[in-house]
Amino acid sequence: MIVPVGIFWGAWALIVYTYVLFPLLLAVAARFSARETQHPMQEGNSELPRVAMIVAAYDEAHVLGDKLANSWGIDYPQDRFELVIGSDGSSDGTAEILQSCRDPRLRRHLFAERRGKISVLNDLLNSTHAEIVVMSDANTMFAPDAIRRMVEHFRDPQVGCVSGELSLEQEGGVSGEGLYWAYEGWIKRNESRLGFLIGCNGGIYALRRELYHSLPSSTIVEDFVLSMSVLEQGYRVRFEPAARATEPAAPSARAETLRKIRIGAGDFQALGLTWRLLDPRRGSCAFAFWGHKVLRWCVPLFLLVSVIANAALIETAFYQILLWMQVAGVLVAGWAYNARPGARFPRWCQPLSYFYLMNYALLRGFLRFAFGTQRVTWDRATQ
Repeated sequence: MIVPVGIFWGAWALIVYTYVLFPLLLAVAARFSARETQHPMQEGNSELPRVAMIVAAYDEAHVLGDKLANSWGIDYPQDRFELVIGSDGSSDGTAEILQSCRDPRLRRHLFAERRGKISVLNDLLNSTHAEIVVMSDANTMFAPDAIRRMVEHFRDPQVGCVSGELSLEQEGGVSGEGLYWAYEGWIKRNESRLGFLIGCNGGIYALRRELYHSLPSSTIVEDFVLSMSVLEQGYRVRFEPAARATEPAAPSARAETLRKIRIGAGDFQALGLTWRLLDPRRGSCAFAFWGHKVLRWCVPLFLLVSVIANAALIETAFYQILLWMQVAGVLVAGWAYNARPGARFPRWCQPLSYFYLMNYALLRGFLRFAFGTQRVTWDRATQ
């Protein structure tokens, strides 16, 4: 009896540490650290670096017109800004929209063969001589001042990468996903105060062009790997919450889960490219990498272990209640996963279903990584 009890509570202690205690310890460390130097927005344009926004697009005709209009509305000198878009073998009219655009700030690359996002990004990054590259997605819309706010951080020569704040366009109240993103934003702000950020918002982040090194064509979560590469090169990675962008929320829990399965596979793959930063001699950066990412990626395993240990304790009424509580969480998640797009759920269901679906996606992602079945290309889920 003692062994399953210890295993059960040990597993849940790791889960609580990952989601509660680690963020609190990080917040305490950030509270007593030296505050970042604040750079007020410059009024003139004389010292602004050349910027290239980089977008890899596959079948994005439905949003590409809005992306172009949004980019031309960005408050940055026209002679120091370019938009570099690569069409990754698109077949829906994406290439035709790019060809029809006559704005001289657009540099288009129309690739006939679909190879995957990272192969396109490698080519696009190698084609620009801008000092700062801003990574974005076709469905991500920037606030007019977003690029200026990120660029200001590069006045500090120790800063190599800056992430903006990405929020979701969604109707009604706060969803489980929106609540999770707010939680993630709090962690990112505390990491930024300590001089590092364990992963950027893929739709809006900027880095020094000189720090970019071509990644393997099989890389899935290039935003995470790139930002960690900047840390490994000895530069700081910061978070600028005032640099805002929006993108549509997933149309359903099923669509979001499918996206997270792919990301989960990429997370485990990324460990092979970023493992040096797990060395405890890296100090607080390693502490955050373990707590913010590695242990969180292991939570599905902790949950499975806790359920098995809980089942061994089923003769005790207290553990019967705990087991039924875990089963109820899984049932709520299954309900959300199989619901039709746009279905409404009680607010108490949203964080619970999101927690279980996120960890289900991580488990599926790990299996795809382990068996090598995750493709580098991605097809958008529509429901």
